[in-house]
Parts: sequence; structure tokens; C-alpha cells
Amino acid sequence: MASPLSLRVGARRISRRSLLPLLFSLFPLSPLFADDNAAWMQRVADDAYISQLTIPGTHDSGTGHGFQGFLGLMGGDSYARTQDKSITEQWQSGIRCFDLRPCVDGSDLRINHGSIQTKLTLSEAFNTLCGLLDQHPTELAIVIIRHETDGDDGDASWNTKMKTMLKAEPVASHAVAFKPTLKMMEARGKLLILSRDAYDTTPVGGFITGWGHTTDFNNQKNGRIKGRTSSQEATCYIQDFFDCTASGAKEEKRRSIRTLMSFFAEQNISTRIWCINHTSAYSLTESLFGNQVSTSDGYRDNASTQNAALLDFLADHSGPLGIIVMDFAGVNESKGYPVKSLSLTNALIENNFRTSDYAAAMAAITSGRVYRIFTQQGRKKYYLTAEGTLTTTLEEAAKLTFRRVKGEEFSYGFKLQSVCFTNPDMQDGQVVLNSGRIRPNDQPTPRDTWEAQVFLRNAEGYYAIRSTNAEGGDSGWALAAKTFWTVVNGATGLEPAYTFERPYIWQIEEPSPDVDAINEVAPDNVTASPSRQLNAYDLSGRPLPVIPRKGIVIIGGRKVVIQ
Repeated sequence: MASPLSLRVGARRISRRSLLPLLFSLFPLSPLFADDNAAWMQRVADDAYISQLTIPGTHDSGTGHGFQGFLGLMGGDSYARTQDKSITEQWQSGIRCFDLRPCVDGSDLRINHGSIQTKLTLSEAFNTLCGLLDQHPTELAIVIIRHETDGDDGDASWNTKMKTMLKAEPVASHAVAFKPTLKMMEARGKLLILSRDAYDTTPVGGFITGWGHTTDFNNQKNGRIKGRTSSQEATCYIQDFFDCTASGAKEEKRRSIRTLMSFFAEQNISTRIWCINHTSAYSLTESLFGNQVSTSDGYRDNASTQNAALLDFLADHSGPLGIIVMDFAGVNESKGYPVKSLSLTNALIENNFRTSDYAAAMAAITSGRVYRIFTQQGRKKYYLTAEGTLTTTLEEAAKLTFRRVKGEEFSYGFKLQSVCFTNPDMQDGQVVLNSGRIRPNDQPTPRDTWEAQVFLRNAEGYYAIRSTNAEGGDSGWALAAKTFWTVVNGATGLEPAYTFERPYIWQIEEPSPDVDAINEVAPDNVTASPSRQLNAYDLSGRPLPVIPRKGIVIIGGRKVVIQ
């Protein structure tokens, strides 16, 4: 029997019988897609941990195949569609994680969204994925399974049917067992099957527990992926907040996605922690038989917001993000909505192979070091002073100790001590960009957000400097928070100012040591060359490109004899 759509109404679902009067249908679009990302994992190193990759995935992946059954034909496209593309087309666009929700349909297991049937069975999905893996043996496919009990009333035969299918071909020869430190070399050409429902005492791949739908970061830590033995268990951070219809909910979702990404990309150092982060959700509903129900356009509307925000994040950040689950993969527009899912997929793939300007700056700047900041016009250097002005006199340049601190817009920024700079002033509700100086901090206790700067370093070694590490916005002080330092031609010559652009015009340098004072002190003798991360100078105060294996050098304000 056909298993019609189960529509969300808070925690309740509309019954099949109440949807019988539904007499309309929408038709999916099926544009062609080029086979551009069919084997992108061949670029991933063999010894890379799967947990440390960025993997694009899809939510309710089977809905791109269309729908069947009475309610599927009547309302599937209106209420259950989250994808425009088939499994094969999703794969070709670069998707490597698939959310499949089978329920019992006679002797088969059919992919459902709620209680509406798609035209895809689980066996067809596995055959397709195994075939794609055979064609592209450098790749890995992750399948997240959930028993969609609304489609079969919790049929108890689901476990047996699932076990039978997973232990039969083609799955049996393609499945890989989960372990927290699974590497690419172990997973190429394989299916990693992670089930949210325990179909047996031991998983073929892994079992996921602790799945949640909260935006609370602390509660997102409760997920676990359990392998075949007790030692093969990993923590899994899960964000799957799906109802964005309330006022402010889309913004709450955006913040939650970003918080988890920032943690995973820039703070997590464990290869045993996994992450599943959903951009997917619905934000629009329709009234149907006295109930507000989610719609396919609601998924499109949310995707238009979340995917664009994630693309903005990726412009400045890099680092592993885990599995990112999205709606409407393979297209940038769906029924007039700018979902940007194809662009997002491409950006997520490239995130595995790039270093952001933010990451480059964090690697180049050492916390605790003293630097001078300057910009150069022709042969002339203009140094930043402690008053926030510019000078061409070296002795007037501010010597600033860079202290790394946690922030909001980026995971970390730098407080520049003993002077802490901050955002521009406001006047009559407008940001004062050209005040003739970079405004020093006037707070008795400098904050790690508003009185810290974010440095971005381009390939040429020049920096753009964000005035704060507070989260920016579109008005008021939040608008001032996202300004950058720049220079303008003022009445007295070159002057510092603020801008909403991102000018890569700044450089930093370490002040040369006080050679005369240092040379009066007897040198320290060391038997091994110090860390290559330290800056070294010769006895005249000139910087050395590398620390020599032997000789007398100045390191850390001390004269050192390397023997």
C-alpha cells in the first residue's frame, strides 16, 4: 500500500486520511548536470582522517527521485521535496554523504520523507552508490540511515530486512567498519553506513546515538558513533535544528551552524571527534486542514539564507568542517530561490585543499611577540603610533605585543598591548570612517572582542586588519565592528582611517634588538640550534633568514653562541 506524506506540525504529524482531499501536484525540475566533481576525493591524501575532512552531504537525499503513491503524487513536490537531483546527479556534483530514510514497503525497503514514498528503494540506492564507487574507486560514500517509522507505523520487520540487505551484495563487499580514526586509504571505494536505528547488536558500519535538534552548542556534544567493538566509539557533534519558522529562528540556526564550524575548524585538535552539521531546515509553512505544515518552498527559503551565510564564512575560514548536510544539492537556483547549493558544494570541496587568509595570518603571527605595524607608500614606511596616527619616524612607532584571544566573528584575534585599538566612533547613527586615526581603547578592561583585531594575510604577505573581533551587523555599533583599517590622504598627509572594504596594505615587523646593550653582555652557550620558529639577528641587528647551525647570533634579546 502507498505510504503518503507525514507533515510536521510541531511534534505532531497530519494523518494520511486527513490529506485525502489534497488534489494538486507540482512537477520537479530536472536540469542536466556536468560530471565535474565525480572523483574529487582522489586529491585527498591517503593518510587523511575522514573525521578531519569537509564532506558535502544531502538531507532526505531520495526526494530528488520524485514521489509515488496517492499523497506522493498529490503533495510530494509541495511538501516533501528537499532535493532536485537524483543520487547519481548529487554524486556528480560532489556530494559524498547521503541521508536515506527507508521504511517497510511490502517485501522491500522504500525511501520515504515522513510517510510519503519516493520512487527510490534502498536497494536501488545502494546499487547506485556501489556502482559509482566501482567507477570511482578513489571515493568514499557515507550513508546515514534512519527508520522512517511514519511510513510503516514502526513495522518490526524493518530490522530483519535491513540486516539481510546489508549482509548481501553489493553492500557486503563495499561496506567498511566504523572506527574513530578511519583514514582515507582504508575507506576508498567503500560505503560507510551509519544508522540512527539499531537493526542488530553489532553494526555493519556504525550506530549513531544522541541525535539532537538543538542550537545549544553544549548539547550538540552528546552524539556518539559506535563501531563494532566498545573501543571503536567516537564523540559526534550534531546540529540538526530543523524548524526555522519562528521569528529569529533562521538567525539562530545560522549562529549555531557557525559556532559549530568555528569550533571544529579552528579549535578542535582531536582526530577522534566527528561532526554532522545541517544547513537544512524549513522556514515557511502553509495552513492545511487547520494546521501549519512545512513546505518544500520552506526548505528552499531556508537554504537560500543558510547556504549564502556559509559561503561567506568559507571566504575567510578554512579547516575541517566535518559533514555538512544541505538541501537542493547540485543547483544554485530551485524554483526561483537562490539556494546556491552547487556553489556551496564546490566551496566545501575546495576547503579540503586551501588555507584561508585568516589561517595564513594565524600561522605567521606568534602570540607574545612584539611587532610594529606599518604601510608603505613608495620607499617610505608609515608606522602606526600608540595614539593611532601614522609616523615616518621609526622611534615614534608603537611597539605592540600581540596577545592571541578568543573572539566572536573569528575564533581568535589579537589584542595589541600596551595599547588596545577598537572600532571607529559613531556620530548621528553613522560610522565615522575618516577620523584621522585608529581609535585607541578607552575601556578600563579591554574586551577580547571589541578591543582585539583580526589579521588576514594574502599570498603576497600583506595584511588586512579588521578593527574588532566582535560579530558584525548591518547597523549601529555592529556595523562599526566589521570595519577594516585603511589610509587616506588627509589635510596633513597620509592618515589612518576605517573602511568597509578589505585593503591588504599593512605589514608587520619585529623591532630590531638593542645591539649595543646586548653586545655588552657575555653570550649564552648552547649546544643545539634553537627552534626555527624564533627570529634571529646577526650582531649588527640585521634579521637572519634562518638560524645558523653554528655561530654567534641574537635570539630573544640574548646573545647566543651556537656550538
